[in-house]
Amino acid sequence: MAADTALDATGARIEDPGCRRRRRAATVGALARRTLGTVTGARTVATRLVLCCIPLAAVGVAGATATATRAAAAPPLTLTETWNPGGTMPGVVLNDAPCGVAESSPVLFSDGGTPAVEVGDRQGSLYALDLADGTPAPGWGNGTGTDVGPGQGCASSPSGSGSPATGAIGVGLPGRPPVDSTASVGASGALYVGAGNAAAPTDGGYYAYAPGGSLLWNQVVTNPPTDTVPDGGVQASLTQADGGQLVEGGSLGQETYALSSATGAPAAGWPQFTADSVFSTAAAGDLYGTGTADFVSGGASSTGFAYGKHYSNGGHLRIVNDHGGLVCSADTNEEIDSSPAVGPILAGGAYGIATGTGSFFGGSDEDTVKVFDTKCNQVWSAKLDGTTGGSPALADVTGSGALAVVEGTVTSLTSGSVYALNAATGATLWRTDLPGAVYGSVTTADLGTGYQDVIVPTDLGLFVLDGRSGAVVAHVDDGSGNGGVPGGEVFGFQNAALVTSDPNGTIGITVAGYFGVAHTNYVQGIVQHFEVSGSVGARADEAGGWPQFHHDPGLSGFVQGGATLGQCNRPAGGQRGYLTVASDGGIFAFGQDFCGSTGSLALNRPVVGMAAVPGQGGYWLVASDGGIFAYGDAGFYGSTGSLHLNAPVVGMAATPDGKGYWLVASDGGIFSFGDAPFYGSVAGVPGQDIVGMAPTPDGRGYWEVSTTGHVFTFGDAQFAGDTESIHLNAPIVGIAPDPVTGGYWLVGSDGGVFSFGAPFYGSTGGLRLNQPVVAMQSTLDGGGYWFVASDGGIFSYGDAPFRGSMGGRPLNRPMVGMDGF
Repeated sequence: MAADTALDATGARIEDPGCRRRRRAATVGALARRTLGTVTGARTVATRLVLCCIPLAAVGVAGATATATRAAAAPPLTLTETWNPGGTMPGVVLNDAPCGVAESSPVLFSDGGTPAVEVGDRQGSLYALDLADGTPAPGWGNGTGTDVGPGQGCASSPSGSGSPATGAIGVGLPGRPPVDSTASVGASGALYVGAGNAAAPTDGGYYAYAPGGSLLWNQVVTNPPTDTVPDGGVQASLTQADGGQLVEGGSLGQETYALSSATGAPAAGWPQFTADSVFSTAAAGDLYGTGTADFVSGGASSTGFAYGKHYSNGGHLRIVNDHGGLVCSADTNEEIDSSPAVGPILAGGAYGIATGTGSFFGGSDEDTVKVFDTKCNQVWSAKLDGTTGGSPALADVTGSGALAVVEGTVTSLTSGSVYALNAATGATLWRTDLPGAVYGSVTTADLGTGYQDVIVPTDLGLFVLDGRSGAVVAHVDDGSGNGGVPGGEVFGFQNAALVTSDPNGTIGITVAGYFGVAHTNYVQGIVQHFEVSGSVGARADEAGGWPQFHHDPGLSGFVQGGATLGQCNRPAGGQRGYLTVASDGGIFAFGQDFCGSTGSLALNRPVVGMAAVPGQGGYWLVASDGGIFAYGDAGFYGSTGSLHLNAPVVGMAATPDGKGYWLVASDGGIFSFGDAPFYGSVAGVPGQDIVGMAPTPDGRGYWEVSTTGHVFTFGDAQFAGDTESIHLNAPIVGIAPDPVTGGYWLVGSDGGVFSFGAPFYGSTGGLRLNQPVVAMQSTLDGGGYWFVASDGGIFSYGDAPFRGSMGGRPLNRPMVGMDGF
């Protein structure tokens, strides 16, 4: 990626080494579940202050400013600075040179019943200011100073002979890692924030603070021991889910965590390996009508092979359930740094996912906004005029009730734009060019027009755009002297503005950013508050609005009220349970959708197994002659039902995208259908009584296993061991892959479990069973497994939940298989 640059006062260039650090996905062996450790652990006149990914901004040369013109049908808009009005430096200056405030957006919380605004800076401090007047909230720092910090959150060392202005002192995090994360706010007022950034990627972690400013807990990232760049910083923000019980956030390392909001302990199924850095804040909500949240996040990918998966340069959008299981994913050839927004934006009010991308690999997906459905299928992609790393807002900018996708861009060092896009089609409703680059996210509010106006922080001040036309209706902090800010004063912003209902009944807008310090290459933070004349405070957070970064205090990025996918149309991974199948094709659903069965049909051959459709709704059944029965969203891609087979089919497995499947026969013959590649088989090896197969996590290979536990590998399947040389008390009847480690489990008919490159969670090997075990299935998060006996009895281990069984009930035919999530 070409380095961004900034002009200093003499016109010289200041090099930007780039925002993002990347690592090659490490080639690793199978590991047990990974765990967390614990740590204790003067201003200048300017017209452009580009901070971006580097923390050392520059004083620029004079630039143009936008002209404020209101749409013909709308009244003029006036912003008035209310913190320190008329001062030589308006607002609240922070004692945080040389790094200032960058990507951390201001948020509203209750500090002992008093509304306050919180923001973090790159010098590793948190600040809380009274919403009414900007004074420091009790417990959140005391006094003022003019210090210059070490600049560990900056990309280069501070230099120069200037002095910073006197600024408020905040609460320093242990070790003072930089804060580019926006805090999420719990129901009690607790604040959850990440720390660390690409300039200081090894520092930081996850933190929780009480409303009064005291540290509640913090946790650090533990990366795989084979990671050659074990970064522990957390630049993404922490999203709350499941009623505030969980906070989730990706790291700059190779892991993403969901933590208990009460204790900071990792939740069941977490952390999850993400292979490369995550800058994207996850959206969270009940996407499938299950009563639990799912996380939608962007990420990066770099070439390598790890834990049974191949990775290529680019990125991905992932949906993960609340226990860490991958529901579905979509790959892109550019990383997704943007934080997705989810809302009822598709046809019929269905939920859609809107996101920008990034600018690291230079792929064709750079400079785009994309919308996906909740099965990770791309609905549309729109190419914009610049980088789209900022996060989109979903807002009713027309007053029609329909949400549009609103995204800012960076078109050059000295310019940017804002687009309003039709959320269903991607068509441009309007585009506005601005003299400032839009690095952060836009927010919206009804400022008196009956529709949402768009509030746009840039590196050249703050702009407000008319929601219907995109016309600039107000601008401050750009040297114009508007809003009570002295003429010539210029501030830069890289985050999202905060919209509040102020005590006087009007709408307030809070912004946090930076200004240059004369005779230096560093910047200093500032927080300002404006009131919007003629506005109605009750409209600050009305339906159709996007009042802060990632929509709400929990940073859910989620607009409720949409239509969830119906039964057998929603992804099975979005639920949490299992299905069992009998030899007559009878299906028994426990915590999963029932989509049909062959229980009442006369079959040519008995059913021997099943497979659910990854990322979709529905499942397949397979008979011993290779006949396929498809239900729900399961596509029919072919079968061997009309062929003469050398040996009966004994099982099947689905490809990761659900658009194909493999069948395996008892002689080891493999039959591939749909997009399932053929990688080989043991059909030519005599004396092998094959009982099952399992695909690798990326579907580029598979294992076959015999009754003696002899494991055969094909494609990228790695051999981790088998029971061929072990005396078994009972024959092996199945194999299940570990989606986390890339290893696998074998299960015997006595319920004995053999773990190879995968954690052991327990077995029935030492118990007397009523009937033999016939099949095994691992959970999506790799944290447990089930197996089923021929009488329908279910045995659950690890984090695999027990949802019920047919044990003790009369069956028409014995159980032969299962699938679960």
